[in-house]
Amino acid sequence: MSLNRVHTDTDQSAEYSTEYSVQVPGEHAAARTREVTVLRSGCGRCLPRSVRLSFTPDSLERLYQSYFRRQRQENLPVLALFAALFNSFIIVMCAVVFTRERLAMLLVAAAALAADAALYALCLLRKLPASPVSRGAVPYVLWLMVTVHVLCYMALNYERFPQASDSVGWQAFFSFSSFLTLPLNLAALVLLSALSCSIHTLVLGVTVAQGFQDELQGPMLVRQLLANIMLYLCAAMVGVMFYYMADRKYRTAFLEARQSLEVKLTLEEQSTQQEELLLSILPKHIADEMLQGMKNQADQNEVQQQQQQFNTMYMYRHENVRYVREKTRTEVDMRVGVHTGTVLGGVLGQKRWQFDVWSTDVTVANKMESGGIPGRVHISQTTKDSLHGEFDLEDGNGGERCEYLLEKGIETYLVLVPKQPAKGLNGNTPATLTNRNSNQLINTTATNGNTPVSHRSTPTESKHERNKMVEEQVINRRLQQELLERETQQIMKDHQINSVSLRFLDVKLEELYSSEKERRSGAAFCCCIIVLFFITAMEVFIDPLLVVNYVTLAVGQVLLLILTVCSLAAIFPRMFSKRLVSFSMWIDRTRWARNTWAMAAIFVLTMAVIADMLSCAPPSIWVSNRTSGPTLESLSDHGCAENPKHYSFMAVMSLMATAMLVQVSHLIKLGLMVLVVTASGAVNIYSWRDIYDLYDYMQSSSYRASMVPSKYLMTVMIIVMMICFYVFARHLEHQSRKLFLWKIGVHDQKERVFEMRRWNEALVTNMLPEHVAKHFLGTKKRDEELYSQSYDEIGVMFASIPNFSDFYTEESINNGGIECLRILNEIISDFDSLLDRDEFRCITKIKTIGSTYMAASGLTPESNTNGYSSRKLEHQSLMEHWQHLAALADFALAMKVTLNNLNKQSFNNFMLRIGLNKGGVLAGVIGARKPHYDIWGNTVNVASRMESTGVMGNIQVVEDCCNILKEYGFRFIRRGPIFVKGKGELLTFFMKGKDKPSRSADPVTTALPHQVGELS
Repeated sequence: MSLNRVHTDTDQSAEYSTEYSVQVPGEHAAARTREVTVLRSGCGRCLPRSVRLSFTPDSLERLYQSYFRRQRQENLPVLALFAALFNSFIIVMCAVVFTRERLAMLLVAAAALAADAALYALCLLRKLPASPVSRGAVPYVLWLMVTVHVLCYMALNYERFPQASDSVGWQAFFSFSSFLTLPLNLAALVLLSALSCSIHTLVLGVTVAQGFQDELQGPMLVRQLLANIMLYLCAAMVGVMFYYMADRKYRTAFLEARQSLEVKLTLEEQSTQQEELLLSILPKHIADEMLQGMKNQADQNEVQQQQQQFNTMYMYRHENVRYVREKTRTEVDMRVGVHTGTVLGGVLGQKRWQFDVWSTDVTVANKMESGGIPGRVHISQTTKDSLHGEFDLEDGNGGERCEYLLEKGIETYLVLVPKQPAKGLNGNTPATLTNRNSNQLINTTATNGNTPVSHRSTPTESKHERNKMVEEQVINRRLQQELLERETQQIMKDHQINSVSLRFLDVKLEELYSSEKERRSGAAFCCCIIVLFFITAMEVFIDPLLVVNYVTLAVGQVLLLILTVCSLAAIFPRMFSKRLVSFSMWIDRTRWARNTWAMAAIFVLTMAVIADMLSCAPPSIWVSNRTSGPTLESLSDHGCAENPKHYSFMAVMSLMATAMLVQVSHLIKLGLMVLVVTASGAVNIYSWRDIYDLYDYMQSSSYRASMVPSKYLMTVMIIVMMICFYVFARHLEHQSRKLFLWKIGVHDQKERVFEMRRWNEALVTNMLPEHVAKHFLGTKKRDEELYSQSYDEIGVMFASIPNFSDFYTEESINNGGIECLRILNEIISDFDSLLDRDEFRCITKIKTIGSTYMAASGLTPESNTNGYSSRKLEHQSLMEHWQHLAALADFALAMKVTLNNLNKQSFNNFMLRIGLNKGGVLAGVIGARKPHYDIWGNTVNVASRMESTGVMGNIQVVEDCCNILKEYGFRFIRRGPIFVKGKGELLTFFMKGKDKPSRSADPVTTALPHQVGELS
């Protein structure tokens, strides 16, 4: 089965092309395959190209943005919880050293905590305003609340002794958190982050500058504010990368949902088309039983199949059936025969299934038709009794035209005009013939076996575009509906998970989730490089003379670059060696390797920060007498010891980098964040104890008793932020697992639809030749658009079992004839099984007519003629382009051997009477409601006459056919001229066997029973 790919824009990166492509099963999916391209948007050309990717058409991008905002709405409670934890931190810090000066801060924090809790409850319970305008305003309201929280904390907590580091860590934290949680587009988030950071920097700078006592403090303030800006830029850049990664993840999920919907609709359409075609050939109850039988057979192993005694037969008894036999004359007059009785209806054989009926009453109906009159309806006495005088009749005298009717003594009648004409759907009486369903075959002059192209005029381009737009709208509406339904499903409740680790209790499901490739791990390691760069930039502004900063930057960047390259190699395989790409892919698919790589990155980052902190020495100080009393002042150039809080902010950056590690579980992130907090807290409380105490004394010596020591304040701040990031990491993993379950569900649903389509297709291709089935299933066909194809060199075979009619009885011992048909089913099934052999692949079974088996060669691409060969006809030898006819003759001999073996097993004496011929035919499908594949032409008629005029146990051919087959080693004896109806006298021959092996297959060497001796 071929695979069609939904195309993406050709200039995408390798990663994006891989991630945004889908494979649609089925050869016929091209009718629904659409291009979903990802193009550069007109705005934001200064942004990285990957960030500017968007879907086209615009309607699809709008639908995605709506979906993305709804998914991000689930993050709003997380940001409200962050704000609540921030205000809880303020309340605890105020309560530890409570004074009257702290009362205002305490009241403001308590009120803010109540507002955060209320908003958190509304978000969690989905009680937010339902109107689009109100719901769209909620993210801005939450952003404004958080910004006011931080400004109030800065203004009230540090009003007496403002410093350039006041609440800077919290501002960076909430700036980064906005990118994590707010359901806004990237441009809005960047503007809001820039606005809040600018306001905070401006207010802080003006407030601190107002307290300067000399001009020498100005340059240091500028450096401190620039260090703050480095922190804000780091938070914004990492936040933008997280937004980009989240956008890519949800674009992937959205595109998978859309493309799976397209595949589902395509498969549903094909399944419906196949089912309609299937049910047009077979009754539903038989088609359902056949489908179930095929599934059961597929589930059986070979031993069970070998133990099966009989082939499956689908046969039912139908009582009081009115059987109509029609025949069209050249004057378009219908000769109709009707008889009422009992039939056995079903399917025989294993290939080219077709529904048929068998019984003595069917034979009577056939004779009613052959003994009828053109343009008249010929009915039997039994049918007359069932009509209860509903039609006017006259004597039919069928016995005068049919010996069978005369022998059986069957009275017949001809129908006159009905007493109460019944109106049909088109207003015509049943006796009136219309051409509504008299569909003609498509005329074609092609002779090469290709499916003909309709000569109807194609629709205009504008109409095509309108249809495409309408179809796109239908797809988008269906996608919107499915996405909304999916979001309301409690899919995580349907799968048991560990409440602590969030792992699936289903081991196989957890292994599948763990082994899923994470394409965005490279971006996460890039964040570590960015964080280390901004840490160094911040340190340069704080203490540009600290050499260790530059050493840790160089060493750390080299190590992180190695980790990043090993992760990016799988995304950009053309840029790296095959060995490195293989190693990178192994890391992506192995959980413990991903965890080890992530831990290594955070370890490098943390050690760089700790090394910088430990390299900072306490400052030299001296006592100065001022009007306010003795004051401690530093003799150094205001280095790292003068700004210890900024080094705690480095830990905040490390926590941000840890939050970006999308490829590890929340528990691993918790362990890494505990590492960062433990290392930073140990340095703050122990190694930097003197530095922080001296810093607090120099900044607010007279108010130390009413303040929480900075070493504890910074440590608790980092711990609270760690708790916030862990909550978000847990929430993020919950969302990732939910997306994974949705993906699994979509895949399973697609597999179920595909499996149903596959079974339907198997049934359809078992009733029509594969190339004909493709023609019907490829596109929507109008009733008059049927299939026809002419062939120049075809072999045709008719093989009947004349003495089966003597074997068939409808006595109770044979279950009303079913057991007799079971034997016939075995015979036909064994004949069908021969077609599975490689040497007979060029042979197509056409149909069975009672106990007559009809097949043809040269109709399929496996044959080396009729345009299927790559060589021109004039360049082919006689032996080459008639090889399929030799295979058909071998098949006829193999049928005789097969029937002989079955006779021995069943103690019967069935014999075949076979006729062969070669020449040109017209192949096609007739009937729009009950399509049936068949072949017509003089070649078919002569082959049929070769069978009907032949002798049981023999294969009869005409002279032309004999001359060709002799070249392949077949032996013949001359029968002589025989009279053939419509052809006059024809010289015929009997095939005796084969002397030498076929050039394309193993020889058929067997004793052929019942051969006729020398005939004149």
